[in-house]
Amino acid sequence: MDIRQLRRFVTVADLGSFNKASEALAISQPSLSRSIQMLEDALDIKLFERSSRGIYLTAQGEELLPHARIIMTERDRALATINSLRNRREEKLTLGTESMFTVNRLPVAISMLAISDPNVQVIVKEGSFHELLERVREGRLQMALGSKAPDLDMNGLTFEELSVEGASILLRANHPLLKNGKPSLKNLTRARWIVPDNPVMYKRWEQLFNMHNLPRPQIGLRTSSFLLMKGCLLNCDLVSMGNHREYADEINAGELIKIDFGETAYMRPVGLFWRAEALLSRSEKTFIAALKKISQS
Repeated sequence: MDIRQLRRFVTVADLGSFNKASEALAISQPSLSRSIQMLEDALDIKLFERSSRGIYLTAQGEELLPHARIIMTERDRALATINSLRNRREEKLTLGTESMFTVNRLPVAISMLAISDPNVQVIVKEGSFHELLERVREGRLQMALGSKAPDLDMNGLTFEELSVEGASILLRANHPLLKNGKPSLKNLTRARWIVPDNPVMYKRWEQLFNMHNLPRPQIGLRTSSFLLMKGCLLNCDLVSMGNHREYADEINAGELIKIDFGETAYMRPVGLFWRAEALLSRSEKTFIAALKKISQS
């Protein structure tokens, strides 16, 4: 088994076709088939089955695929790090993140990394946090920045805590519900809400009203876009629950009002996740240190 065979196996699995994979790899289909056959012989398993609809992975192929991705990723990272140290060539750092962290702290951390190591190219992917963590497990992302829920599956992952942060109810300063002072939680059920498209925050939002035997308010917007949430909070009569650190500028400027009802404050650790077996590069350690400094300031 060699890295070339694994790379060809992953390409076939991703494209679902020997023909498409041979075109993508710029090799003949017989050569590709021989490589897969050699890999199967070396492992003494069958990786693909054929049907009238095409090819599909066997159970053994499904098991091998994430490991093959990790082996390829680690090999590419090792070569990139060595080349960077030897020739000062560009190194890549691939990071997944929840949307809320892209406005304030990530730009500062990326800037700090660029000063200490200008040869690092940072690639940032946004998306569902559970999907991002799965990409980390598979080796398709080096790290993911987000919050750690109490029941989060940490299998195959390492977590570095940066800070513990809270979420509060947020609404614009001239919101009609503020005319008579701080609104009650019951009054807030009459508002239309922005709900983060995040399972942890959504569950916490539902619990907020369930624990007081109040009806769940109407959802006006459900989104994973932090900028859209902030824009709607500032310009509409929508109410939301969010990380008050990420809205600090608007809260301090008096544009947004933060409301807590004691038990409604939701504290959670925020930090970086990476694959448990991964060896951190110098640039990754520098990036972690930068984010920790920003998060704790």
